[in-house]
Amino acid sequence: MKTIATLLFVLFSANLAMAQAGEEVALQDTLRNFSLKVVDKKGKPMSGIAVNFTANTATLLTDNLGIARLEGISDKDTMTVMLPVIGPTEIPLYGLDSVLITMKSGKKFKIKSHHPQDLTRTTPTNTISNVPELLKTRPARDLAELLTGLVPGLRITYGPNGITANIRGMSSINSSNEPLIVIDGMSYDSFSVVNNFLDVYTIQKIEVQKDGSLYGMRGANGVIVITTKGNTANTLN
Repeated sequence: MKTIATLLFVLFSANLAMAQAGEEVALQDTLRNFSLKVVDKKGKPMSGIAVNFTANTATLLTDNLGIARLEGISDKDTMTVMLPVIGPTEIPLYGLDSVLITMKSGKKFKIKSHHPQDLTRTTPTNTISNVPELLKTRPARDLAELLTGLVPGLRITYGPNGITANIRGMSSINSSNEPLIVIDGMSYDSFSVVNNFLDVYTIQKIEVQKDGSLYGMRGANGVIVITTKGNTANTLN
């Protein structure tokens, strides 16, 4: 009888530990990067707008492009934006990875939010075919800023070791999980390196491929194919 009781206790403890581990993984899976952009009624970026998140005690300010970013938000978090004239405005972040706030006249404003699933439905090919046209309405200083929150499944992370990109999720803790970047047929293994030298205003087209089998083992983590103006992207043999 004692043996059975001991066995039941061990099984209960194991199930409890697995349930707790499952809850921890589920919590980790909900964490994601988030970006906010604030513009005036003419679409001009508004810098210096204070933003607070329940996920972070620090107060962030929008930069000269009207953008504020935060890593590691979850569905439970709320953002508070200090809008001019209007004052503190709370926005629940459930299911969101980016928000665009357009200030109107007086105390009116418009909010446009992006949900990852919505982006998947609207851009199923993960292709930005006309980058110059996009930059007219979405100015960006570099590739990372352009792609943040734009392509479904692509995560841009700003960390202590620089900027990294991820398409297929974390498959290894010991090796790089970054996608292969191909620019006019030339391949690069580091998103950070490409981000440092590539002028975003020379880009014509960007295609994000989750299945990079065409590029062999080097495309195992996906591929970002970039075509610059006046060039035709080549594929690797």
